[in-house]
Amino acid sequence: MRSRSAQAFVVATVMLTAGSAAVAQSGSRTLKGTVVDSTNHKPISQAVIYAGRWTAGSTGNDGTFRVTADQDPTMLIARRPGYIPALVPVPRDSTTTEKDLGTLSLRPVKTDADRAAVQDADTRMFPELAEFYAHKAQFRQGVFLSPDDLQRVGGNLFTWIRQKQGFHFICIVTRRGDVDCGQEASRGRTSITNPNPTSREQEPCLLEVWTNALGPQRTLDEFQMDDVLAVEAFPTPGVTPTEFAGSPCATIMLWMKHGGPVTAHP
Repeated sequence: MRSRSAQAFVVATVMLTAGSAAVAQSGSRTLKGTVVDSTNHKPISQAVIYAGRWTAGSTGNDGTFRVTADQDPTMLIARRPGYIPALVPVPRDSTTTEKDLGTLSLRPVKTDADRAAVQDADTRMFPELAEFYAHKAQFRQGVFLSPDDLQRVGGNLFTWIRQKQGFHFICIVTRRGDVDCGQEASRGRTSITNPNPTSREQEPCLLEVWTNALGPQRTLDEFQMDDVLAVEAFPTPGVTPTEFAGSPCATIMLWMKHGGPVTAHP
């Protein structure tokens, strides 16, 4: 049973080898092309290229890419924050080891309709993100990172979460089994500086982690941002979606590229 006390902690999981295993099973081929801005036709550098659910590479300064994918039918995605992702169906082809996809044009995001098109592209490729975007529209006190947001942010998940309002006093269990509540200097108004501290300031509690990942169990400090598709986090039980309820304080949900059913492991 999951503990309801400040000692509760839920371990998240991730499968790190699924993408490489899929390529190994069916043989590989090279997919190449060029990504440009649709308005000025200039090359877009550092656009991330997906082959199906897996990150396969990125474009260079000249906008070109060469990535490895298996020979089964797949969907190639080219995305860069500030643009509507391009989705390119790639049929099965065992007759060649290299396929040129030509020029992929990304349209800049300028309007609400463009932002809706980004969400539509995300949910077409990752249907589970429909729930993520529904939560983003409904739970205004949560913190949300879309795939484009994650591409901008990078870094350590725990460090990023603890910088957000309402999350300064959370703790996690590390891979060594220690409780990490962050550096005292970065925790804002604690009982040392506040003459009338709240109970949350006096007793930081452990963050509960949910995930849709598959694979070996991992603690939050072991997750790599490259493995995470989207993030939603809630500072208190009162603003947490019912499907993620149970934490005595903050909750985080990690939508993983190596995804499966949503689970929490006591």
